[in-house]
Amino acid sequence: MQKRSDLSDVQKGMITGFRAKGGSISETANFVNCSRAAVVKVYRAWQYGTIQNQRCGTCGAPRAIDDRGERRLRRCVRANRRATVEQLTAQMNQGATKSVSSTTVQRTLLRMGLHSIRLVNAPMLTAVHRQDNVRCRTACSVCAWFEEHQDEFTVLPWPANSPDLNPIENLWDHLDRVVRAMDPQPCNLAQLATALESAWLNIPVNTFRNLIDSLPARLAAVRSAKGGYSGF
Repeated sequence: MQKRSDLSDVQKGMITGFRAKGGSISETANFVNCSRAAVVKVYRAWQYGTIQNQRCGTCGAPRAIDDRGERRLRRCVRANRRATVEQLTAQMNQGATKSVSSTTVQRTLLRMGLHSIRLVNAPMLTAVHRQDNVRCRTACSVCAWFEEHQDEFTVLPWPANSPDLNPIENLWDHLDRVVRAMDPQPCNLAQLATALESAWLNIPVNTFRNLIDSLPARLAAVRSAKGGYSGF
């Protein structure tokens, strides 16, 4: 009696065909001249293989976000590259008949090759930014004005280009947050310019006053950090 490992593909086909037509295990073994165990293993392997092939095309649940949904998600990302996964999920579920979870949106973004980036809270300071104001790229007219009035002012040896000593950076951040909170958002450059001008004219007076009052603390913090990040 031949074992299953010794059977040829033709013999295995004979076992499958004979058993599929209703032949018993013993009759099939006698017909092919093999053991009953070999018949059982070959026929069982054929059954499992057939079931697997039949289910191959329909296995698993359909994707919650299809190709059309991926195109919509990509448009949402392009419209606001700083949007979080939760914000993108809310946009995808807006007006949709079937909602998706934030985990599904995140997996879809990864499948599309779109990865999240953690924003840096502090400005990037290079070694040049930490040198004294001799290397500072200040306008020539400003330098000349200070030289003409050197008896009236004392130029502080602060780090060059230090954003922590420039309150205008805080005002730019204020404008950015105000414009991003507008509804609807500006759609072109003209609307953006109008929105920025309106936001600038409506900055509270206390905002300017607080920035001016913070200068002594800024100076102390930058000097303590030796030109590094001071927290402002």
